[in-house]
Amino acid sequence: MRTLRIKLLLFIIATVSEMAAQVTIPNGDFNQFVMIRCQDQEYELPVGWKEHPKNERWRQSYNEGFAYKYELPDANENALALHRGYLAQTNEILTSFFVTENIQQLQLTGRYKFSGSDIDEAEDVLRIIVISSEKMIQTISDTHLEDANILDITTPKAQFDRFYLEIDKIQKNTYVTIAIQLISGSDDSFYWGQSNAVLDDLKFVPNHRITAIH
Repeated sequence: MRTLRIKLLLFIIATVSEMAAQVTIPNGDFNQFVMIRCQDQEYELPVGWKEHPKNERWRQSYNEGFAYKYELPDANENALALHRGYLAQTNEILTSFFVTENIQQLQLTGRYKFSGSDIDEAEDVLRIIVISSEKMIQTISDTHLEDANILDITTPKAQFDRFYLEIDKIQKNTYVTIAIQLISGSDDSFYWGQSNAVLDDLKFVPNHRITAIH
């Protein structure tokens, strides 16, 4: 009987692992970037991801956006660098993709670095959001997040560390949106401060925190 229970538990874990592998994040390793040419500006964005629309205007007016290619060797010269400047209290980048199966017991994981705020008394937030919806989401700021899975990171990390965000369930035939935000902790609307982050190797993995069978 004990052998049967162990086999059943291994089958459950294997099934969850296979389902997790089927949820592929577009360019989650940020190995692909595309050159954008707009008026007199040229910049690179990760394929399959899009900044908040306000960044296009800021790039033209101030030569400052949100997403950049990270080219240092600790990420094999391929990762996503984010810079929230003083122009925005919150800035974001996201990707949306379609899922055809019901999937449960997942974790979103990846590597990150986070600077925190340049204002000593402010606690900036690196926020990672996963939400499923019937329609593709264009901006998180226009979305209700009651059913979203959210991870807030506030502790600065100078070296890469790994995060885990638990996902209870993804409904079949829905769009999954992953959004990454930098949020100012300043209460001074005249200067939101600045913060930076680097993200790499985003992927879904099975959540093995399954209750043991006794």
